[in-house]
Amino acid sequence: MSSKRVLLSVITLLLVAAFVVPSLPRASAQGGEYGEAPMLAEKVAAGVLPPVAERLPDNPRVVEPIDSVGVYGGIWNRAWRGVNDFHAFGRIVYDPVLRWPRDPADPVQPGLAERWEWNEDSTELTLFFRTGLKWSDGVPFTVDDVTFWWENIENDPNITAAVHTEWKTLQELVRVDDSTITLKFSEPNGLAETVGLAFHGSQWPLGFERFGFYAPRHYLEQFHPAYNASATYDLFQEKVFDYNVERPVMTAWKITQYDPGATLMIAERNPYYWAVDIEGKQLPYIDYVYFHLVEDVAGVNVMGIAGELDMQARAISLAEYPVYMQNAEANNYHMLLWPQAMASNATLFINQSYPDPKYRELFQNFDFRRALSLAIDRNAQNEIAFLGQGTPRTETVVPASPYYQPELESLNAEYDPATAEALLDGIGLTKGSDGFRTFPDGSPLLIVIETSGTGAGELDSYELITEWWNAIGVKTELTQETREVFWDRAGANEIMVATWTTDRGLVPMVDPIYQFPFDERSWMGPAFGMWYKSGGEQGEAPPEQIKAAMDLYDQFKATTDPARQLEIGKAIVKLATEQLWAIGTVGLVPTPVVVKNNFMNVGEQHTADWIIMTPGTQDPAHYYFSDAGQ
Repeated sequence: MSSKRVLLSVITLLLVAAFVVPSLPRASAQGGEYGEAPMLAEKVAAGVLPPVAERLPDNPRVVEPIDSVGVYGGIWNRAWRGVNDFHAFGRIVYDPVLRWPRDPADPVQPGLAERWEWNEDSTELTLFFRTGLKWSDGVPFTVDDVTFWWENIENDPNITAAVHTEWKTLQELVRVDDSTITLKFSEPNGLAETVGLAFHGSQWPLGFERFGFYAPRHYLEQFHPAYNASATYDLFQEKVFDYNVERPVMTAWKITQYDPGATLMIAERNPYYWAVDIEGKQLPYIDYVYFHLVEDVAGVNVMGIAGELDMQARAISLAEYPVYMQNAEANNYHMLLWPQAMASNATLFINQSYPDPKYRELFQNFDFRRALSLAIDRNAQNEIAFLGQGTPRTETVVPASPYYQPELESLNAEYDPATAEALLDGIGLTKGSDGFRTFPDGSPLLIVIETSGTGAGELDSYELITEWWNAIGVKTELTQETREVFWDRAGANEIMVATWTTDRGLVPMVDPIYQFPFDERSWMGPAFGMWYKSGGEQGEAPPEQIKAAMDLYDQFKATTDPARQLEIGKAIVKLATEQLWAIGTVGLVPTPVVVKNNFMNVGEQHTADWIIMTPGTQDPAHYYFSDAGQ
């Protein structure tokens, strides 16, 4: 071969490598055969199921063990607070098209799609699903299940009010073959892999979240009005939900026993689940998951302390942690503390778009926001409100995030009431004889903090902050409301200082509501957020610095280059933190996890977050009981 041809070949390979995301290594079964659970082997022997090799795709997903290869069998006991507590089930069956990695520093991983590739200008994304995937009833999974979601769910206004943000530029889905589909966009889509396919890319409707990327066409067509004139949308909504035991799934377990009001819900292993361990044994290891109905969070913790939960993080209370530890040895469990992806467990949003012009001008003054931040004694707050388990900080992401910048961790978070008072004096907010400050024109100044916070340490935090702000002469009152009232008022731009926990601290660009006014949920400026969300048709135009963050996010969405996205994302985080658009206080308060001593492969190092469906990225399908096979 000539040197010129060699050079052309090398260039071709480099170009392909630049736009193709490789799949992970293929599964290799020991002895050329796949393993399966004894309960399934019995069904194969009885002729009820086909052999395991016929149930798996050509290239199953291979799950690396956190600690060790497992054994089959057992019942995983969990607590469940009823139908609205969907994530008690949904978090352990995280099976999207693409997956969040276990290590947040790693890129998005293959899931149902074994690989994917962009065209040169990032306007076309081709997904290559694993050949031979099957639903839990044995019917082949094809890209028709994706087009059914797109045409009859996402674009049916009777089901989905508006197309989700990440798909607004999606113009066409081109079916290449049963396992290959191309998504064509009107412009580069930097949210497709992360938001669309790793976060929103599970089976629709993913509980009450109302997002997904695929649904069982062969089963649901009969209930959809577009295909059955006698069908209704109410019936469709009933049949599509996880609690319908007849609906096929692609997840490791399928709910097979559910009756409204019953005290026990049961999920059983999916015989067609498409993942194996490193020895070629089909997952999941555990046969059944039992969900025991309890009334409330207190009921969850009664079961946990008594040793009746095999593994659970959901609704395990930090306040009860000392009691858990006292009973751990006697009840044969141990406790883990997973840091949450909450940059701040009690955060204040000074509303820069507040309707009153006098307060709006004050709230847009950086020195005022900085004074309020410096008046907070975060160390005392941590000890009093969070049992000393959190970290005093102001940063808007957590250390495990790729966007973390350590120099921002404590910026403007020191306790310095003297400097706070000097800043307020400099603004012209003078103290009266009563010790409280007034506006420069002499009119009274009153800050109202509103909260619906009921989580551990939240209300205590806001009561303390109210006292500290009063101590520097900023007269402050705290009011508490129901979540429904609070959310309506906050989104309507009616609250001066709103409060919440700032989660999304691991992958904040998926839903950057705490970084800048992204929509009406961004309570540092809801009217500005509506302006951005509506493309300027609603709300109000923001100040230039906030516009700069919006422009950066537009650049983020317009590139699929991970390095460029990281650079832009860090710039947004830096700007948001420096400008104190959200005042963080104490973060990284851990969530306790109760684990029976024989329950294996639960990772000790894990930053918990609902966006990554904790504990979903740990692959719960490979959890196992060490004594199950005995």
